[in-house]
Amino acid sequence: MSDRPHDAPPSRRLTGSTQGFAVLRNLGLLGSPHDDSGGGFTADDGQHVPVLARGAGSPIVLLHGLGCSHRHWTGVARRLARTNRVHAWDARGHGAARPLTGEPVTLPRLGRDVAQLVDHYLLDRVLLVGHSMGALTAMQYLATHGTSRLRGVCLVDQSPRVVTDDDWRLGLWGSCSAGMLEGLIDGARSDFASTVMHEIDAAAGPWLGRILQPQAFVGRHLRHWLASRQIAPLLDLCASLVVADFRAMLAKLNLPLLVVLGGRSAHYAQVPLEDYYRRTVVGAQVLRYELSGHSPHVAEPARFAHDLLEFSDALA
Repeated sequence: MSDRPHDAPPSRRLTGSTQGFAVLRNLGLLGSPHDDSGGGFTADDGQHVPVLARGAGSPIVLLHGLGCSHRHWTGVARRLARTNRVHAWDARGHGAARPLTGEPVTLPRLGRDVAQLVDHYLLDRVLLVGHSMGALTAMQYLATHGTSRLRGVCLVDQSPRVVTDDDWRLGLWGSCSAGMLEGLIDGARSDFASTVMHEIDAAAGPWLGRILQPQAFVGRHLRHWLASRQIAPLLDLCASLVVADFRAMLAKLNLPLLVVLGGRSAHYAQVPLEDYYRRTVVGAQVLRYELSGHSPHVAEPARFAHDLLEFSDALA
């Protein structure tokens, strides 16, 4: 999926970045990134959750997508921090947040982590912002913990239910069934290396594609490395995304909502989410960035920060 304006929509991929090796690193599959957040907290089960905190003012919490990290908010966070207190985390299994051995990572667990972040930093009247998986995490928090600590929420290029069936056509690509996603997850559980290499191949150019072939030195050794990785927590998380359904929660939401969609999103560009959010949530503001892909905050950080601040100022 493209994070830059003007790029043509690529093949159907699940992660939030076109940079395959960056995704693997963010997921801890090519070594863990250095914790450059400078802070964080310890969750109730002992998990360290890195959090980059900067600025002063009304609090804004930024939740990244699958295969991303707090760094994907850098361009936006720098601008927001001029007038607000910004917190951007690495979710479990992402960035420097290596998951505890044997502990499943699920969407409900991430929702509890958000609640504990809010408690740890003594935050109140939070503007909660989530992209892709982070938007589902924000919705999980709303469903479980309510709105008492929030002043608004922003959801970036995400449906409240990622799978489709005869009664719901607004999931991934408008056509992705639970069986399709469960098949991908099952395939990864049985042969993770091949599944990941397929994702990388989808974004690779001719030169990279050649050196990643199974018979090539780099491709052979990368497959061997991936086969040795512990990926059960990541796949547990993906499985929890498949069953998530926040439509009922949104239908009763009594909190100001901003939705930002990518007009060239490989995930939802052809899905009428704009109409859905306007019909479902009273007073919802919906913006469509026509030249952006699935990550409009990465493609157009200045515009995104401006729009989010306008939304935030109206909540004061």
